[in-house]
Amino acid sequence: EQIEDSNSLMESKIISETLKCDIFDSPMRRAAINACGWTKKYGVLRDLLEECESHGAFERSAALAIWHGDIGECVAALQRGAEEVRALVQDTSNHQSSHANHNLETYAETLNLIAMCVAGFNVTNCADGTMKSSPVWSNACESLLRRPDISETVKSPPSIGVPYLRAICTFLLNIGQVKGFNQTIYDDGLSLADRVAFACRFLSRTDLRAFLDTSLRKCLKTGNLEGLLITGLDKRGIGLLQSYVDRYSDVQSTALISCRVVLPTEWAAERRACTEWLDSYRMLLNNWQMWHSRAAFDVGRCDHLRRLKGGTFQSSGGRRGVSTKKQFQIENELSQSNFPPQLWARCNYCNSSLSLSKLRRQEGIANSWLSRQKPVLTCCPQCKKPLPRCSICLLSMGCLNPYMELQRERNQYPRGGMTMMGAGGMQGSMEDLSGLANIPFAEWFTWCMRCKHGGHAHHLVGWFTKHSTCAVSGCDCRCQFDGIEKLCRPGSSTNRD
Repeated sequence: EQIEDSNSLMESKIISETLKCDIFDSPMRRAAINACGWTKKYGVLRDLLEECESHGAFERSAALAIWHGDIGECVAALQRGAEEVRALVQDTSNHQSSHANHNLETYAETLNLIAMCVAGFNVTNCADGTMKSSPVWSNACESLLRRPDISETVKSPPSIGVPYLRAICTFLLNIGQVKGFNQTIYDDGLSLADRVAFACRFLSRTDLRAFLDTSLRKCLKTGNLEGLLITGLDKRGIGLLQSYVDRYSDVQSTALISCRVVLPTEWAAERRACTEWLDSYRMLLNNWQMWHSRAAFDVGRCDHLRRLKGGTFQSSGGRRGVSTKKQFQIENELSQSNFPPQLWARCNYCNSSLSLSKLRRQEGIANSWLSRQKPVLTCCPQCKKPLPRCSICLLSMGCLNPYMELQRERNQYPRGGMTMMGAGGMQGSMEDLSGLANIPFAEWFTWCMRCKHGGHAHHLVGWFTKHSTCAVSGCDCRCQFDGIEKLCRPGSSTNRD
């Protein structure tokens, strides 16, 4: 309430010189308009219009121009749109039917007529203090709205920009009338972002709040993700995502949105919903055998959390005024809540784990011997016996030298600085080894879970491009396909049974 009171004190109201209607302004309104995409670099309107027209949206460009009070730019955008439609008719005259070309020519004529109507817009002061346009102009504008190609009764308009043409005319017709802008802000043919920005510019605080509440309820009912523009990713935003999933069963979109979210620990229900979406999306990618996409998704998510833990992102400064220190603690807790690895490769002789994080914590390893070895070892660092051999090249597999990695870490992070363990050290956090050296994927341990034979990853990939059974002599295990229903992906060069 204090924020609203202070914002109301900073709110100002001016009368547009060209439109002769009230325009509201405040820092919060400008921030909302910026979030809707109406503010480009340096606030130049022309940049916004050029972006619309580059996508062929001349109607939206004209509507944005008139809503910003620039009648000249509105007329010019409509004329450019008419020229574009006529050029399209000439280019496709030999490929389209005469009926389709006639519809396009009629639409180009409508664009020019609306441009002429906008150019003749003028309002006068009445005796009672209200602003009204001339009856002749109003009748001409209303007759344009009854044309078949832009009428609300038409089922298949020639352009998706037709609602913006109607919005231009209805906006100019209703200037000076009580609740005159309701027809514009509640037109579902316009994008919600444009309607929210329009409301922030022309509606009073009471009307603006009523419009936002009504739009949010409708988005929650229909599962419209445009409502995130109003809610943000707070509890209502998570509820909107759940409504979208319930209505459209599109778990991919919600997973891609929620994977960037760091929710406070006290939001138990919302965190549980986000976790379910992420797990469902991972399972979906696994079922489609899109291993690389699933891995890229996981790596991107963990990298995002790692940067949050490192404090490289600034706080978004939510409306509730959460402090930067508290939000960082929340983000740090979530980033450290990842489950540690549950499976490691072990030595066949001494049963020692070969993962780098485990080796670095083992005591009794001869550091003097390890200091003379290469960064990648072909034997167990604990018992010094050879590691398993690749079934293709017959060379021993490799693991990282823990002593060399410790030395490398100390050189990279001197005493007193941030260590690879994170700010919390060993206690209560999962070790972050992302900054250390690593073995290329081509040389990773790779083995079959059934016959236990394996080798270097790139050797096995090359083997199974030409063979369907295990590379070990006498083993008839179909390692690559056993237990997996292979999918026929588009673009695949070979199809195996």
